[in-house]
Amino acid sequence: MSGEKEVRLRESEYHRLMNAARRVENEPSRAAALAAQLRQAQRRMEEQRAAADQRQQAFAGAIGNLSQELQASTRDFHQQLQAQRTEYTRGLEQLDQRLAGQRQEYLGLIAEQAAQVEQQFARIEQHRRDARQAAAPWLADARVILDYIDQHQRHTQFAPGQLDLLNGDWTLSRRNLDAGHEQAAIATGQALYAKAIKLQAEIEFRQLEWDTFFNEAITGARAQLATLEAQRSARWVIDTEQGSQELEAEIDYWSDGALSALQTRVEQAIATLEQQPPTLTLDDLKHQIATNQEALADLERIITGAKERLIASQLRVTIAQDLLDDLGRSGWALEDSVWEGETADGKGWKNSYHLRLKDLGGNEMITVIIPEDRPQGQIENRVQFAYYPKDNNDARFAAAQTARLNRTLVDLGLTREPLACVPGHERTIRGDEQRRDFERIRATAPPVSSRDKR
Repeated sequence: MSGEKEVRLRESEYHRLMNAARRVENEPSRAAALAAQLRQAQRRMEEQRAAADQRQQAFAGAIGNLSQELQASTRDFHQQLQAQRTEYTRGLEQLDQRLAGQRQEYLGLIAEQAAQVEQQFARIEQHRRDARQAAAPWLADARVILDYIDQHQRHTQFAPGQLDLLNGDWTLSRRNLDAGHEQAAIATGQALYAKAIKLQAEIEFRQLEWDTFFNEAITGARAQLATLEAQRSARWVIDTEQGSQELEAEIDYWSDGALSALQTRVEQAIATLEQQPPTLTLDDLKHQIATNQEALADLERIITGAKERLIASQLRVTIAQDLLDDLGRSGWALEDSVWEGETADGKGWKNSYHLRLKDLGGNEMITVIIPEDRPQGQIENRVQFAYYPKDNNDARFAAAQTARLNRTLVDLGLTREPLACVPGHERTIRGDEQRRDFERIRATAPPVSSRDKR
């Protein structure tokens, strides 16, 4: 007869408790954390608005340096773009659809401005006789816009290489003018100004588009961080026959650090966003917005897993007490109990629960209640019994004790399956001696479970 027996326990009570547990939200804590994080996000958005205002002021100053013929039309174009910008930044619902419409309006304004410039080209050509006098102002006006782009816009991020191409065109036009090719200089200068004003508007639109998605990404990430900070602990209330019982869980402990790992990912995302590296693209921002939503699902999964472990742990204690109460009626008494790995984390409550019992005849029995992860993610408990008869050759003790335990487990409603031999102990009379070393069990960290590897 085997010296070690085991059986998986019925977990109807576990599932009942899982379904009956009501989450108690700490709304004041969550609201305070959210307000603090949103203040951080608001500061970043205010910095962006200030930078945009400075760009607009700088461009208004640049318009004042243009030739008289172009100042009025360019100022009107700038004001129309400003009106579009105000509409563009109003609200964040259905970003992609709304921005697509705004993009078309922006492009329409750019095309309209190009047509007006062409008309001005024709009028100026009619009124000017000296080709050199006609060419020089176009180059000067184009230089004003190109210098503004270089000094005030993130052209390397939003239009890489485009400014260099236009600067090359400007240098070529200047050489044509210096070489006496005035007609060529007029044509290239006019075209260059049109390209420069178009590039300035396109970069401003791309900056505005980027800023809008950035604001959504940083606000969402900050909101996620606030939610994580408010969920360091969670409480559930369970209605029992004895009344309502409240369970409080330190989520990071019961999730084996999964909450901290998720928080670290969110904090790293925020740090990347706030550094605003030039390599951070619009697609990166859209991906971060989607990741913010995924973090909600991750957090819910972590909290649910913590709840499962907490309830399964509570059941191990309940099962142990039920066994002790029943076995106590047949002369067994508790000598010691220990959680596996309790020295390692100060608690050990997520792990197996070990009991040492002794009867009046000096026989000893170790009872171990072990958590097991199931394929669907839930947790079940298994109980093992190791026998240590006072007479090492007493095979009858193991048989009698197994029969007694089978009745006990059925009577308590813990299982209807009979005890089976623990693998490796099919022919032993006495249990493994290492099970009796509670100090070793206290100090031994349990193996990583399948859910911890996910």
